[in-house]
Amino acid sequence: MGHGFKLALGQWLLICLWTLKYLPYGGWRHLPKRALMYLLAVPALTLLQVVHWVGFLCDELFFRRYRQIEVRRPVFISGVPRSGTTHLHRVLSHHDELTSMRTWECLFAPSITERYIVRALGWVLSPLARVFGKVRLPFLKQMDAIHQLGLQEPEEDFLSLLPVNGCFLVVVLFPEEASLWRLVRFDSAMPTRRKQTLMRFYRRMIQKHLYFHGAQRRYLCKNPSFASWLTSLRQQFPDADFALCIRPAQKTLPSQLSSLLPGWQLFHGPRFTPAFEQRIVGMLAGYYRDIDLFCSENPDAQLVPMQQLTADLDGTVSQLLDDLGLPMTPAYRQALDAEVEQAQQYRSGHQYQQQAFSVRWDQVAHRFDARCAQAGVMQEVA
Repeated sequence: MGHGFKLALGQWLLICLWTLKYLPYGGWRHLPKRALMYLLAVPALTLLQVVHWVGFLCDELFFRRYRQIEVRRPVFISGVPRSGTTHLHRVLSHHDELTSMRTWECLFAPSITERYIVRALGWVLSPLARVFGKVRLPFLKQMDAIHQLGLQEPEEDFLSLLPVNGCFLVVVLFPEEASLWRLVRFDSAMPTRRKQTLMRFYRRMIQKHLYFHGAQRRYLCKNPSFASWLTSLRQQFPDADFALCIRPAQKTLPSQLSSLLPGWQLFHGPRFTPAFEQRIVGMLAGYYRDIDLFCSENPDAQLVPMQQLTADLDGTVSQLLDDLGLPMTPAYRQALDAEVEQAQQYRSGHQYQQQAFSVRWDQVAHRFDARCAQAGVMQEVA
């Protein structure tokens, strides 16, 4: 954790400098709103990370046995964004042999110490949670239509990498910083020393989670941003299982841009810059390439087309359980039946805001075609 702390200190000093740099970003007309958002977000994030690092220090003093926890056959759900990873994660998370980080753990209690404190204070916090859980700010309502939010929901654990600035979402605050964009070209572009530090830190986060929830369980991760981390994950966890969700790039691009738009509008205005859009295009093209390459080198990786997941959730998950070596227990059978029934009634409330995008598919299709045509798994499936 010592190397992680050094990395964190340097990264958060950079974030303070970036905050000043980006105050005039996107024009002076939006400066008051942007300054207010940075004034709210950056100090809050910084204070939160200080608390986390105090928690990490306490972990080393009082719960050091977590380092002895074996991370046994973790399951990584990744793939291209907006391809069903959240749905698959939620369905698999019902299995008793699997455990995932919840939103509250990722954001507010990544350390063992913080989790025990939150548990101890649960009797005080639970009434507050019931009250504030009913409050729906416009931003949260908009995000909920895109990605279900909730403190108790299984969530993308790259949020637990915020203490070392390893979470790609920070790029929405600072959209032109090269060190953040390297996170989406992790295996190929991340400097070796930082890559090793991030991977060691991530392993520690998983060990802490298993220490708290049960070392006998298998860790379940969902993170589309890990599409460019696949080789590093395989090296760090040689016995890991991978379920990689895919979707036609023509549908992935507008959905991904639309999912990032609410955060962008909070800080920078109503429309993306063309440069940011092109970086997202490059990121997605790289994800398809990375998945294709990883699958060619790791034939045991399971591909899950979004159409297949939508059309036959029961069959897809049942086959996946078999591939992962997980039993279909009576309890999970009941949970899966409930998820199938819910999926049949589900209608997405996510409305694309095409007017906020300047990029069009016919302008960028050539950046995907060569890669998508190289492997049948990347062909149109919807």
